[in-house]
Amino acid sequence: MSILIITNNPQVNHRFCGREKVEFYGEASQEDILRIARDRIHLGAKLVAHPMAGRVKPHETPYKTVLLEDRTGETDANSVIIIEDSMAMTRKLLEHTATKKYSDELLPDLQFIDLQLLESALDEIRRY
Repeated sequence: MSILIITNNPQVNHRFCGREKVEFYGEASQEDILRIARDRIHLGAKLVAHPMAGRVKPHETPYKTVLLEDRTGETDANSVIIIEDSMAMTRKLLEHTATKKYSDELLPDLQFIDLQLLESALDEIRRY
């Protein structure tokens, strides 16, 4: 399986660049990352892990990483439903929450959490 990682997390980019196909968007919002993933899904990519896994809510971190099977062809209906629901949930949670400014000291910890969620998903899919 060919993997595509779409992220705005510098730690994910650093760890996986050169090992997996990574699209890094350092200035992108979580909504932007989900939108980019949705566009790839409409071109045939398939979600490998749920984009809202890990119980980290959008208003608790600025980082988002989406793990896709990099393919083209028929659009996977389940992936479309999941990504659209994730986008709606992200919008809903962010519109009812004040925009946070994260301290420079906290950002590496938030990046690490997102990285750990990705590594866990990758470990899981590689078992099968």
